[in-house]
Amino acid sequence: MKFTDLLGKRLKDDDVVEVLECHDINVIYDFDRTHENMQDVYWAPSTDAGFQFRFNEDQVLDSVFLYVTAREGFLAISRDEIDVPVFDTFDDAEQEPRSKGFPFKQSQGSLGSDGYKWWIKIDFGAYTVHYQFKQGFLCMVTLGLTPIERSS
Repeated sequence: MKFTDLLGKRLKDDDVVEVLECHDINVIYDFDRTHENMQDVYWAPSTDAGFQFRFNEDQVLDSVFLYVTAREGFLAISRDEIDVPVFDTFDDAEQEPRSKGFPFKQSQGSLGSDGYKWWIKIDFGAYTVHYQFKQGFLCMVTLGLTPIERSS
C-alpha cells in the first residue's frame, strides 16, 4: 500500500475511503472530554493488517502507525506493505540519512541507557519517518506530515 501517498488526504477522500472499506475499518472520534484544550482527532485502526491512521481535527491524515512487530493488540504488518525503507537495525537506519544527506534526529543516550539507539526520525521532505527499536530490533514505523505540509 502507498501509505505515503495517503498522508495529507482528508478522511472522506476517495483513496482513504477505499482503504477504510477494504479493511473494514471503523473511524473513532476522540474529542477533548476533559476540557484541557487538546485537539480532537480521529483514529482508524486496522489491528489485523497492523496499521493505524490518525487524522487531525481538520480530518487530514497526519500520521500512519505501522506495527512491524505485534503489540498493543495489533498484528505485525507485512513488510511488503511498507512503502518506505525498512531497516533491521538502528545502525542501518542511521546510515541512510548520513549517506543521502537527509536531515534526521535520534534518541540520545549512552550505551546501556534506555534511550540508547531507541529511535531515529528521518525527514524525507514531504513526510518524516520515525523508526522505533526495542532491544535492538525494529518494532514500529511512524509516518508523519512535515510541519510545512500540515499547514497547507
